[in-house]
Amino acid sequence: MRLRFFKDFYVMGLVMTGLVLLSFYRFNYETPIITNTCQYPSAIADGQAKCNLPADYITDSDHVTYPWIGDPTCQHFPVQFAKNKTRPKWALTSFPGSGVTWTRQLIEGVTGIYTGTVYGRAESPIVLTGHQGNSADLDCECTILIKDHDVLLPDFASFPTLTNNLVKENDTRKDNKRRGPIRSFLYGHRGILLLRNPMDALFTFAHFLGSSGNHTGVVSEKDFVGPQWDKYIDYVADTWADHAVGWIENIQNGTVLFYERLLLEDTAVELKRLLNVIHFVDPHHPPVDPERMRCTLLHKDRKDHKRTKKPVIPLTAGHRLKLMSSIERVQESLRKKGWPLLPVYLYNLRHVESPGI
Repeated sequence: MRLRFFKDFYVMGLVMTGLVLLSFYRFNYETPIITNTCQYPSAIADGQAKCNLPADYITDSDHVTYPWIGDPTCQHFPVQFAKNKTRPKWALTSFPGSGVTWTRQLIEGVTGIYTGTVYGRAESPIVLTGHQGNSADLDCECTILIKDHDVLLPDFASFPTLTNNLVKENDTRKDNKRRGPIRSFLYGHRGILLLRNPMDALFTFAHFLGSSGNHTGVVSEKDFVGPQWDKYIDYVADTWADHAVGWIENIQNGTVLFYERLLLEDTAVELKRLLNVIHFVDPHHPPVDPERMRCTLLHKDRKDHKRTKKPVIPLTAGHRLKLMSSIERVQESLRKKGWPLLPVYLYNLRHVESPGI
């Protein structure tokens, strides 16, 4: 009887020890913090990839995505959130139509950290292979940059169709003039300003507005005539410059990026300059992981949010004059700030639309 008692006690002890060890294992390894190379790239297709990520990241299978699925040399690189409270809030701001979605794709590719957006889940994912950044709490400090256009929409209704969420109701004034970068303080005056030739941006934004906020939608070139079109050109000329000058004057920590250089000319150089400004260093391949950079450049021209066809029209001399005046105004502001100047030598000022979105 006593022997049986000790035997049962011994078995019970083994079971309890096993449960304790199992609990310890689950507590420590269900959401491990891991480092940067995929151990089982062949398992990605069925969602079972087990990858090492930079130590600032925390694994969460519900929020990890792989932007380069289908490329055996790049598909193991994930994108996910940084740990909460490890990345201070930085704005990524631009006039709409300036390539901010494309820029977000590049930044996420090279860093492996999601970008966020002030427009939340209402904004479509920036890549079609899966994306979680738009759902981030803006105060999590877990994204690399936060998209924020911070512009006022035109107050006329017939063109373009205004069915989007770019600004809040309390951002308007009777004279439709902006009050300056009203949101720069939300980021501790840290910001990256993305600028594009307004003669190109205005068509991209017109197609977006005219197609009810569809990133790949287009409208007919017949819409680009008449009094409403003239009002729209005035709006772009004023608001593009107001937005740029306001942020240039109010950013205390940051820089300016140019669509024509970042997305069309010197992508690697401009990305490295950006990462240096926001104090990002890859913990395992400082300052930048060369393989991530290679994959980012290789897949730079992905088509997720690019229009295959975008009707444009030649701008009138009067339209060009207004836009040139805005360009010079922003150029002077950059000159005073001591920042790089607009690459006007890359601008098409006669206007046949440049490549891109």
